[in-house]
Amino acid sequence: MAGKLLSDDFLNLICLDFSCSTAEDAIRQAGNLLLENQYITSGYIDGMLRREQDHPTYLDFGVMIPHGTEDSLSCVLRPGISIVHIPRGFSYLGHRVSFVIGISSREEDPLQELMQITDILLEPEKRGRLLNPSSKQEIIDVINENYFEKGEL
Repeated sequence: MAGKLLSDDFLNLICLDFSCSTAEDAIRQAGNLLLENQYITSGYIDGMLRREQDHPTYLDFGVMIPHGTEDSLSCVLRPGISIVHIPRGFSYLGHRVSFVIGISSREEDPLQELMQITDILLEPEKRGRLLNPSSKQEIIDVINENYFEKGEL
């Protein structure tokens, strides 16, 4: 992603109103967004699924952050994130997951977008807007507003 401020190109990496009942389906959707937008090759999705089996990526607040295994890092073409919003959510490890952030990154890749999202999750009002968006643009707006508020532009 060019620069810190998310552009309209990021709209292609967001899927709103996805319906699924398993973590595997959600991870595949997050991975497919990255694949379709040329952030990864297909082998990375398999790495995301393996990582989830070995080390679940559920954070809190209904959010999980699947990413690849060390052996799938060669499948990363460029760093980035995808977002899958699942309004009805699905049950996972005793939690209800409704927001999946797919990550394509090698260890040395800084992901400013992900750092902004974790900041947003800690603030109840912003978290509500991010996790219950009315549009793809609202997700971008919440993240961009946080950049401005933190003085990082």
